Amino acid sequence: MSLTDELEALRSLVQRLRAEKARLLRLLELSPREARPPGPAQLGWAHASSGPVHAGSEPGEKVRFFASLFGARTDVYATRWENSVTGRAGWLPAVRGRRSKGSRHQDRAYLPLTLEVVTRHLSGGLHLGLYPLLDGDRCWWLAADFDGHAAMLDALAYLKAARALGVPAGFEVSRSGQGAHVWVFFTEPVAAETARRLGSGLLREAMALRGRMSLAGYDRLFPSQDVLPEAGVGNLIAAPLQGRLRKHGATVFLDLATMEPHQDQWAHLSTLSRMSPAEVSRTAKRAGTVLVGTKVDRLTGASSSRIRPAPPAVVAVRQDAGVRVASHEPFSPDPGTRA
Repeated sequence: MSLTDELEALRSLVQRLRAEKARLLRLLELSPREARPPGPAQLGWAHASSGPVHAGSEPGEKVRFFASLFGARTDVYATRWENSVTGRAGWLPAVRGRRSKGSRHQDRAYLPLTLEVVTRHLSGGLHLGLYPLLDGDRCWWLAADFDGHAAMLDALAYLKAARALGVPAGFEVSRSGQGAHVWVFFTEPVAAETARRLGSGLLREAMALRGRMSLAGYDRLFPSQDVLPEAGVGNLIAAPLQGRLRKHGATVFLDLATMEPHQDQWAHLSTLSRMSPAEVSRTAKRAGTVLVGTKVDRLTGASSSRIRPAPPAVVAVRQDAGVRVASHEPFSPDPGTRA
């Protein structure tokens, strides 16, 4: 075969492969952007071998499984600091040397997230903060954060909505012991915008389940942005299973049948299913969108339950610089949810 014939055969093969790729994307309901792999620096441990583990597994196996399940940026991580004198506390990215007050993100020498760091977190030596938004605006998981007096009830409504839509989720008690994180894991990195649409749909269904206009305990979704901020790292979330706090029943996953921590946290996490990108995309579409403006003429009941809590008899809306919807009746400027 001549060189010209070989080149023509290769061109024909490339065309067939491109056509097959387009066909598969249509079948999986994925856009080219959703099918694009993340940056090589961010694939990290999530592609490492990490089979099922349990409480009796070797420590190294647990560390690798944790790093795989809670895949996040590996070029940066955060740690929690506390001042015993002032009582103040917070989170900061881990950096080499001392931090200067006016230093910019791009000027900082971040420490990488390594298996040794994960080991210290699981053993209680530090409290790890994870940055979920990868290069390419993708993420390995979605987490919903609930705080305040209604956190547990709101998180349970979110979980019920997830179960009705076939979304596997884990329920974690946050470090305070009073809040909750609901985690949904993916088999491959998913576009943050798609993952957040899924989370927003679950939130809307949870609101309908509660029969009110707002979830008082809901804080935010992680990732907190659709795209990575320029020269930034995005928002962080406290990693679960912190060694010291686990002893006090915090940062652990609950058995929904008893609302007590699973006896074997590792075995429970090993059995949690992960959603494929195609499943995330399809479920996000099923979760629907919110109608705004003149198209809204009635309240929609929850599809996740046959129980129909009574909505407020009157929903009053006040528009000024924003829109204020009262979550009680009759209407009053306080309190309300500002959109």
